[in-house]
Amino acid sequence: MDYEKGGTQKQYYGEDEVITRDCPSCSAKETIEICKERGAVGVVRCRKCSLIYTNPIVKDPEKNYWGDEQKYYEETRLIVEGKAGCHRDPNYIADLKLIEKLKPEGNFLDIGTSMGFFLRHTRGKKWNVFGVEPSPVLSKMACKHFGLNVKNAYLENAGFEDNFFDVVTMTDVFEHIPEPKKMLSGIRKILKKDGILFIKVPNGKYNLLKFWIAKNTGGLKNNDIFDSYEHLTHYTQKTLMKMLADCGFTLSKALIGKPIQLPVWHKYVGHFYVYPSPWMLDMKNHALRNLFYYISKGEFALRSGNIGNLAPNIIVIAKRNDNH
Repeated sequence: MDYEKGGTQKQYYGEDEVITRDCPSCSAKETIEICKERGAVGVVRCRKCSLIYTNPIVKDPEKNYWGDEQKYYEETRLIVEGKAGCHRDPNYIADLKLIEKLKPEGNFLDIGTSMGFFLRHTRGKKWNVFGVEPSPVLSKMACKHFGLNVKNAYLENAGFEDNFFDVVTMTDVFEHIPEPKKMLSGIRKILKKDGILFIKVPNGKYNLLKFWIAKNTGGLKNNDIFDSYEHLTHYTQKTLMKMLADCGFTLSKALIGKPIQLPVWHKYVGHFYVYPSPWMLDMKNHALRNLFYYISKGEFALRSGNIGNLAPNIIVIAKRNDNH
């Protein structure tokens, strides 16, 4: 069963609904095609720098989230009313604990706040919290339901002061950005000299592994492994670190993020996609995600901090490099 989501995403995109682009890291045009998803949306690898990215991309992909407020409310009502958690809460809480150890107070900006599920966990902390979200509907809901200070804007026109923020976060957001270097340039201006940039993205190598398994086991049909209708760049540790260095950042730490345990209510009751579901309803995938995660942690330790194919997510913490 399926349910009506608040956003405007589609199951199929035609050739007139996508646009091609050059590599967002090195601007090269030559690519190797990996796959197609949802019709005309593609996933490719750059022949020059090896970045995996979506090409062609959906036109104005951020507008997938410029949907109907009432539908979004129905989709998330129990969380908004404080009667249920979000399935990503364990991930959000772990991320904030890590950030709090490094920067327990100061000005905190979350980019791509959506309706505030991540940022709501900062309440009661010592940070002075801001959010920025381009979706008019989602930014309004973050302010209305969670009392968050969220600007409805893109970062470049949000009006933040230079050298203002102690912490800037993009949690499951940077992969959605069509011009990542432009975003990093904007962040570098508003981040303090001793501030930290926290980024968490899906691991491109993990997606490639899932794609290879699905392709060789007959499970590839209608399988959105790369989520390419909304995920525009599929970073590996190497390509993410290169992009940060190119944009004037120095890596402080690289870590493996815990797996996101996706709910499966919608398969049975046609709704409640965002609420945690009992692990028994999806035992195989739940167990495999945890198994891959713990194996990847061991591999990470043995390979001196090299994030491999089994890690579900990549976390990096970076600082401004003023020698750039």
